[in-house]
Amino acid sequence: MLPRLAEAGAGYGGRPRSDGSGGFFAADGGAVPKFLRGLYAELDEALTAWGEVEVASLRHYIAYRRLVNVASVIFRPKHGAILVHLRLDPDTVELEEGFTRDMRGIGHLGTGDLEVRIVSAADLEKAAPLIRRAFEAA
Repeated sequence: MLPRLAEAGAGYGGRPRSDGSGGFFAADGGAVPKFLRGLYAELDEALTAWGEVEVASLRHYIAYRRLVNVASVIFRPKHGAILVHLRLDPDTVELEEGFTRDMRGIGHLGTGDLEVRIVSAADLEKAAPLIRRAFEAA
């Protein structure tokens, strides 16, 4: 079962983000598994570094958007991973087993056709160019 990221009006445990954006900081609430909080904090920083990015906590994932959803973040605590679905064409990316996956035609939570699996800081560094491309295209 996926963690409940937001109850009606509660957001991520009800604590505002420290950046004053009006969103909620997931690492402060119970939505992010404890062992993924550090990695998620780095990922959140990478995803919000692109100027005006709206962060919306939904029931099963966190959406990062500008005019449209650019990235969706889903936690997989049993696998020790954070999945990021990016709004990128998988044909323009060299897919790597266990790291990136073409999600076209596969039902999944969130938006985006490219799934990026992040389990370490090294994976996050590898994902940075993909994140940049997704936000530049939005």
